[in-house]
Amino acid sequence: MILFYFFIFIMPLSRHRLWGAMAGDLTGIKYIGLVCLPYALFHLGQRRGAPSFFSSWQARFFLALYLLATLSYVITHRTILSYSHFLSYTSFLVFFFITLVLVDSRSRLRWVVLSGIGSIALASAYVVRDWQVYHNMYADYRPGWVVGDPNYFTVDALLFLPVALLLLQQRQPRWQRWFCFGCLGMTVAAVLFSASRGGFLGLVASCLWFLFKSRQRVRNLLLVCATLAALSLPMKISPVQRLLHPTHSDVDAQQTRLALWSGGLKMIEGHPFFGVGLDGYKSEVAKYVDPAKVPVGETVNRIAHNSYMEIAAEMGLPALLIFVGILVSSLRSLERVRRITEKSGDEFLRRVALGLQAGILGAAVALFFVSGEYQKMFWFAIFISACLPPLTRLKSANAAAAAVVSAGSGQVCFAAENQQFSAEKVLAGGGRPSPADLWRQIAKGMACQLFSRPLRRRDFFGHCGGVC
Repeated sequence: MILFYFFIFIMPLSRHRLWGAMAGDLTGIKYIGLVCLPYALFHLGQRRGAPSFFSSWQARFFLALYLLATLSYVITHRTILSYSHFLSYTSFLVFFFITLVLVDSRSRLRWVVLSGIGSIALASAYVVRDWQVYHNMYADYRPGWVVGDPNYFTVDALLFLPVALLLLQQRQPRWQRWFCFGCLGMTVAAVLFSASRGGFLGLVASCLWFLFKSRQRVRNLLLVCATLAALSLPMKISPVQRLLHPTHSDVDAQQTRLALWSGGLKMIEGHPFFGVGLDGYKSEVAKYVDPAKVPVGETVNRIAHNSYMEIAAEMGLPALLIFVGILVSSLRSLERVRRITEKSGDEFLRRVALGLQAGILGAAVALFFVSGEYQKMFWFAIFISACLPPLTRLKSANAAAAAVVSAGSGQVCFAAENQQFSAEKVLAGGGRPSPADLWRQIAKGMACQLFSRPLRRRDFFGHCGGVC
């Protein structure tokens, strides 16, 4: 499992000289992910039951999107495999399998989430160091070499900034609070230096959702205002400065993107159902762009700088609807988890669900301005959202089983020595108890209470086959 945590830790380093370098058809990061696959298969054999791969709508939509990408690549075959995004989709499919198999307990979820927060902090340290060394090269220098484009890095940072902020406010454990505090400070500084305008708009949307759903709105409002104020510092280059006072290169970039988007709309109009083929936007968009709209010295043989338009143009409107379905179903699933855990008092799961909600929403806004649908951290957040409902249901089932009360004394029978009822104890007898067995034991407890015979612990351990 440590290797999986390490895999998450290096995922944002897309241009690292070791982990981002190509070796054959794959990067070092992908090789580490492939090494995690045998362990996931071994762990799958050790589990009492198979994970629910298709229980969440975001998982179903993702598999449908993968099938469409496969069909589009096979039919058009515009690029060789090592440079095609079909390889990215395939690696995401393996990542999906590994994540849903391995993240099957609260402990593992905690370490996986903290690894995600730490990975963004590590990437932020590279961004800050890059800015420190090279910001004097020219006035509007934007760092991000090791982590790739600064706009892509900002999308990654948006996903886990709210989670870090919420876990920072959790009282225990103390080391976790200090860890999240350090990661949060480093990430905010890196987002400031990256100066992504689309990322800033995504951050605003994320903050608004975070405040709307938060319990302690006054304190969180102050934290959010402090963060936005830091991003509005009167530096030569910052997200707010680029929005309010764009440079000549910013204006040219804006006009180029508008030209690309107008060409993308014409491309969608001409190929509404199947698109021009996976990886075809960059090579085909020049046929649809009006040259008069392109600034002097700029070219249009580029990606769309808009994830939604790029997906629709390459794979058709059905693929766009599926991608939007992934985002909407993830937000709805996390909202259900948040409501359930708010009632049950599970602070950790509630904070993770709310943080991922805000992060995915912020990333969804930022994706209007960057082609970030192939970002590994984005899909990592989506896959984690699919892992939360089973953990919530398992905890609810444990709480329901622990609520069987013995007669006379009013004590909880399932926890004679320990008030926590773990899933490992439930499965110690060779499998999950059937609903009929569970209701039979509840009826027995009620009968014991009626006849004033104390219900002993061995009554459950002896008669329900080790269920307790």
